[in-house]
Amino acid sequence: MNQIEIIKNKVSKLVNHYNIGNYREVIQGVNILLKKLPNNSYLLNLLGSSYQKIGHYETAKKNFLQVLVVEPKNLAAMNNLATTFKDTLDFEKAEEQFQKILQIDSKYINGITNYANLKFQLDQHEEAITLYNQALELDNESENIHYNIGLTYQSYGNFKKAEYHFKEMLRLNPKSTGADRLISRFTKYNKDNNHFKDMVKRSESVEDLNDKSKINLYFALGKAFEDIKDFKKSFTFLKKANDIANSQYNYNKRAEYKFNDSLKEIFNKINVDNFIKKNREKKIIFILGLPRSGTSLAEQIISSHSDVYGAGESGYLENLIKQNFYKDGELNRNIINNIQFNSLLDIVGQKYINLLKNFKFSENIVTEKDPLNFKWIGFINLTFPNSKIIHCYRNLDDNFLSIYKNFFPEGLGWANNEDNLIDYIKNYKSLMEFWKKKFPNTIYDLSYEGLINDQSIEIKKLIKFCDLEWQDQCLDFHKSKNSIKTLSVAEARKPIYKSSLSGSSNFKQFFMRSFDILKEL
Repeated sequence: MNQIEIIKNKVSKLVNHYNIGNYREVIQGVNILLKKLPNNSYLLNLLGSSYQKIGHYETAKKNFLQVLVVEPKNLAAMNNLATTFKDTLDFEKAEEQFQKILQIDSKYINGITNYANLKFQLDQHEEAITLYNQALELDNESENIHYNIGLTYQSYGNFKKAEYHFKEMLRLNPKSTGADRLISRFTKYNKDNNHFKDMVKRSESVEDLNDKSKINLYFALGKAFEDIKDFKKSFTFLKKANDIANSQYNYNKRAEYKFNDSLKEIFNKINVDNFIKKNREKKIIFILGLPRSGTSLAEQIISSHSDVYGAGESGYLENLIKQNFYKDGELNRNIINNIQFNSLLDIVGQKYINLLKNFKFSENIVTEKDPLNFKWIGFINLTFPNSKIIHCYRNLDDNFLSIYKNFFPEGLGWANNEDNLIDYIKNYKSLMEFWKKKFPNTIYDLSYEGLINDQSIEIKKLIKFCDLEWQDQCLDFHKSKNSIKTLSVAEARKPIYKSSLSGSSNFKQFFMRSFDILKEL
C-alpha cells in the first residue's frame, strides 16, 4: 500500500468515527494528518465540523476560515461557517453567508436547506417553506428535507401537509420512526387507523432498529394505545421507550442539587434594592414552570393579543446567562462579589433584546415561553424589571405523567426515569418557594386546572396581570397563527378541553409508588 492509499484509508476511518459521533477521536486524528497535509481543505472542514459538534464554535470558525483563505469559494466550508454563526446566534452573519453561497451556486442543496432552517428558527415560515420546496425540487428523495418542511408546517398548524412530508420520510426509510412520533402528536387514533396498524406490525420485529428508532416508535405507540384506551399496552411501550432513553443519559442528581444551592447562595446575598433597575425597550412576558404544565397554552392565549408577539422557546436567556455567569461549566458563586455584576446584567439584558429583534416583529410586548426559565427568575427580576413572570403549574400526578409519556428531543436527562423525575420536581418546587420569598408579588401563579375549568374568568385575569387591554380574540387563542415548536403543538391549536384533567388516573396502577411520593410534596 503506497503513502496516498494509507492516508486515504486513515481519512476514511476518521469519517466513520465522525458519523458515529466520536468527534474527539476525529480531532486527534485529523491534527496528526494535518502535519503531513497542512491547509488540506477536506481535513480542515472535517476538523471544524467536529469542533462544531462538541460546541467549540470559535475553534470551528477558525478552521472554516482557514479553508476559505486557500479556497474562497469552497461551498462546504462556507456552509459550515454559516451554520456555526447560526449556532452561536449570530443570525445576521449567518444569513449573509448563506446568501453568498447561493450567489455562487443557486442549486447548492445543503446551503438552501440550512438557510431554510435559519428562516424557520426565526419564525419566517413562508420564506422557510419556499426554500425547502426549492431544495425538494432538486432532491425529492431527501429524508432530511421532508423532515424539516414537515416540522415547519406542523408548527403553524398545517397538520395535513406535515403528515404528508412525515409519511414521505417513512416511504424513503421505514426505519425513520421519528416520523411516527411526530405524526402521533397530532393524530387521534382508533383501532382501524392504518398508521396505528403499521406501527404495531413494525414493533413486532425491531431487531434492525437502533435505540433512537426504538425510542421514537415506542413513544408513538404509547400515545396510540392511550388513544384507544388500552392503558396497559400504552404503559408497556412508554416504559420501554423511557428505559432505553434513560440508558443514554448520565443524569447527575448531585449536580442538580449543587446548582440549586449555588443559586440560593448567590441570591441570598443580594439586596435587591441596591440594583439599578433599567427598563428595557421591549417588555417581556416570561412564561415558565415544569414542562407540560400549560406554558404553551398560556403563551397562545397572551400572544393572540394584537399588542403581543409570541417568540416561543428561544433559549436565548439561558445561553446568555451561561456565557456571563458561569465558570468552568458551573454557576460562579463568587459572581456577586464582582464589581461588574451590575454591568453584566445590563449586557445580558441588551443582548437578549437584540437577539429577539431577529424575529423582525413590531410589537413592544413579547412572550418568551421556556418552561425551564424558572431556574433564572432571580436574573429575570434584576435584568428585566419591567417584565412579567407567569408561573404555570398543574396537578403533580398529571404533570409527572405528561412528562414521562413524551419524548424531549433536546434531551432532558431527568425525564425518563421515575426517581429522577421526582427528584427534579422536588428541586423545582424548592426553588420556586425560594424565588417567591426573595421576590414577593412578582410571580403570577397560573393553575392549569383553574384555566381549564373557568377559562373566561382566568383568561381575563391573566390578560389584566399582563397590563393589556381586554380583547375578545384572547378567548379564541386556538385560531392564532403563531408558531408552536414544542410538544404541545396540537393541543394549543384546539379550544380548551377538559379531557387532559386527571389523565393520570388511567395509569394510577402503574405509578402508585411515584404518585404516593408526589402527594407528600
